[in-house]
Amino acid sequence: MIQFSIITVCLNAGQGLLDTVARTLSQTYENFEIIVKDGGSKDGSLEKLPKDARIRVVTRQDTGIYDAMNQGIAEARGDYLIFMNCGDWFYSPDVLQSIAEGIGEQREPLYYGKCFDRMTGQVRAYPKQLTRMTCYRTMICHQATIYRADVLKQRPYDLSYRILADREMLWYLVCEKKVEPKYLDTVIADYQGGGESADQKHIQRNRADQQRLLDTYYPKGEQIKYRLMMALTFQKLRVSLSKSPKFSKYYFKTVQALYDCKEKLTHRKGR
Repeated sequence: MIQFSIITVCLNAGQGLLDTVARTLSQTYENFEIIVKDGGSKDGSLEKLPKDARIRVVTRQDTGIYDAMNQGIAEARGDYLIFMNCGDWFYSPDVLQSIAEGIGEQREPLYYGKCFDRMTGQVRAYPKQLTRMTCYRTMICHQATIYRADVLKQRPYDLSYRILADREMLWYLVCEKKVEPKYLDTVIADYQGGGESADQKHIQRNRADQQRLLDTYYPKGEQIKYRLMMALTFQKLRVSLSKSPKFSKYYFKTVQALYDCKEKLTHRKGR
């Protein structure tokens, strides 16, 4: 029976921490542990956590969110790891059961699914196959990603990427290690949106790290090719539509339909 380690990192997260832990404890699948990796909270939130043997609180100073996650990885005892940030939670009580059934006996290194975006009120559409091109174009939801524990224990998050370490991890696995992430047709996370990468004060650092990341995994010629493809498919308009409370519903339905159509065509060609 697969054991999951749900890692939630925090520092004075207040009610967000309590809500996330409560939603995790409501899962119908019971073989999991919750690692609350705390950086030294003083807001009293840790004292309000439920008394449950599945919760382990690890309080230790860290240098930021990914260092905290790496410390959580080192503490994890489960077969698969899921990072659920404070204020985010599993979409429904049967999510872990669905993930366990999707993994089955295969035990692949990396799985991912869909997420509900609370900012737009929509389920975000993701490609059902992650290639170099789709990784360049789309970042899957970190909270809806499931890593086999040994993958992250052998090679934790790169702390030189203060904001984009989860993207760097995905590109490292897909582009360098040739891992083929497996898609689970399940809404895994209820995601509040925002976060450090969306904060305007980090925009310059984000830009510099993004270019460094590109130069690490994509040759210049490939960058130019994908940049041109993005421009020809109206990238700025698509981003605007995806963030619009008014139009995001229609945008994501259209994108999901295109992904489904592409999958059907791929299956036909494979016969």
